[in-house]
Amino acid sequence: MRLSPELRRRSVVPLLAAVLAAGYFFVLAPLSRRAAALDAPLQQSWRKLTVALGQTNAVRVDFTAITNQLAETRRAIAALESARQRALARIHPGETLRSRLNQPFQLVDYDNEVGQRAAALTRLAREHNVALDAAVFAGFPRQTADIREPNLLWAELEFIDLLLQAAIRARVAAIHSVTALAALTNAPPTNGPATLAELPVQLELSGPAPNLARFLETLPQRGEELRAAGQTNVPADKPALFIERLVLRKQTPERRDEVRATLRAVGFVLREAAP
Repeated sequence: MRLSPELRRRSVVPLLAAVLAAGYFFVLAPLSRRAAALDAPLQQSWRKLTVALGQTNAVRVDFTAITNQLAETRRAIAALESARQRALARIHPGETLRSRLNQPFQLVDYDNEVGQRAAALTRLAREHNVALDAAVFAGFPRQTADIREPNLLWAELEFIDLLLQAAIRARVAAIHSVTALAALTNAPPTNGPATLAELPVQLELSGPAPNLARFLETLPQRGEELRAAGQTNVPADKPALFIERLVLRKQTPERRDEVRATLRAVGFVLREAAP
């Protein structure tokens, strides 16, 4: 018996509905859930990106601008690293001092070195007619029980010696006092990046203003720069020293060129992390 078209249509429609329902529940719905699961990391990354850009309500992000900013940031990081390397090169204390900083501290060797440098400075001052007050050598750094990093005494001694040599060769009239101001009672860093140890020195001296100016000009220059300028008696590995504070006072109204200076100079040493 042949079914009428109307009956065939009525029997096919439920079948198609069943097929579509099965397709939705067994194919489309799992695909939708899987697509949503795969989309979640993307949405999370998108939220992080918009928050980082300060555009939390943004519908569209300008990726070209982000690429340009990223390139500019990389150039800035490279420039910063280049400046860091140049700065470290300027404050590098030389291999002799670096070797002493990396060796175990020996008080006998240090005291002998202090005596030798004091004698050499006395001879140099006599040759250049510069007066050295007794307080100068009394201010040399000494080891005490609370010093946690005695190796840095070598750097302090080196910086003081360089300052005094430069002042004497500039032919100031007198050096009145020198004081190492760094507190070396803190332990070195452990398990971390190297840091810079700041070692300030205070110096009080007097003399003609042009001579003091000549002395101050030599401090931020390295040894090779001074030698290139004709000062062959300067140590080749002299590091740059920086002027942190300077006070000038006239000595007497009658001698206008004669001034008394109180100077705070700073040297730096790369402080290695303790093992």
